[in-house]
Amino acid sequence: MSTAYWRGDCIAAEEHCHAALTYPTARMPTLLLIYRTFFGGLVAFQLYRHVDGKDDQRLKQGKQMVERLEKLNENSLAMYENKLLMLKAEYCASIGEHNRALSLYKASINAAQDHGSIHDLALAFELLGNYHCSANGDGVDSNECFRKAYVYYIQWGATAMADKLLRKHNLSMEPGTSTELLLGASKNPRE
Repeated sequence: MSTAYWRGDCIAAEEHCHAALTYPTARMPTLLLIYRTFFGGLVAFQLYRHVDGKDDQRLKQGKQMVERLEKLNENSLAMYENKLLMLKAEYCASIGEHNRALSLYKASINAAQDHGSIHDLALAFELLGNYHCSANGDGVDSNECFRKAYVYYIQWGATAMADKLLRKHNLSMEPGTSTELLLGASKNPRE
């Protein structure tokens, strides 16, 4: 499921999410439940916004994933806070609450930085970049977000994701550009 999402195939990711619910342990608090909830919400909101004809069922499914993640978040802010904020931002982007979506994306980035969750930090910057593209067209804000996502994907070790991001958004990284220049003084997401 998450592999299909990372590859950009939301339709396949949605199919895997539905299949994951058939497992007997699908409702126990395991990694399967966490990923199914988080990626299931992302997929539902993205398909709602990007597939022809708004499918209210997908919006409803995404909202259910937000509610499930809210319950999980009560047990561990460090584990779930930034994921919950990302899903809420995607929900707000889906229903046209643009100012709230923007503040939630930024809050998700801050939470991921606070908790040292570099992979979630990369994804949050990528989603914020996508949001800027859909709200404003492909501008400076989106390119800056994509560049930061690229650097965090590289630091995480997800070089294929980083390269895909460059190709998808036609970005170029100057040879020798350091991560310090792109991210500021610190390469550590916690600082």
